[in-house]
Amino acid sequence: MKKKILLITLYGLLFDQIIKFLVSKYITNVTIIPNFISLIYAENDGVAFSMLSGGRIIIIIISIILLSFLAYYMNKDYVSKKKDDILVDISYGLLFGGILGNLLDRIIRGIVIDYISINIIGYHFPIFNLADIMITIGVIIMIIKTLKSESKNT
Repeated sequence: MKKKILLITLYGLLFDQIIKFLVSKYITNVTIIPNFISLIYAENDGVAFSMLSGGRIIIIIISIILLSFLAYYMNKDYVSKKKDDILVDISYGLLFGGILGNLLDRIIRGIVIDYISINIIGYHFPIFNLADIMITIGVIIMIIKTLKSESKNT
């Protein structure tokens, strides 16, 4: 694994776990910006939008499979391209860090700790965490890079 990707992964994982620890010890419900963003301690035994709720083992297996595919494609990417692309490095680092952060929660705690609550014009978005943000940003970067490279090839 490239050093940049490893550092992004480790820092992301570390920050994610520190924040989850602090939230679990000290936060129940704190308003940051009224009617917009709050910190609310929540336990999620599923994935996004509580899908697969109660399926801890299957989610752990899926996460490990995803990490394996990600490692395979990362190695394939770098062996075939042999060029430095900081956005691709960031994407892989965020994906590894985010998936590992939530996987670690599932293995150790049996649940994932979520804490960011957003209300946009009366719509309460499902509560999420830093690992979820890392995964989302990593996927968005990967999609943009893929679309850009495909448009160059046509």
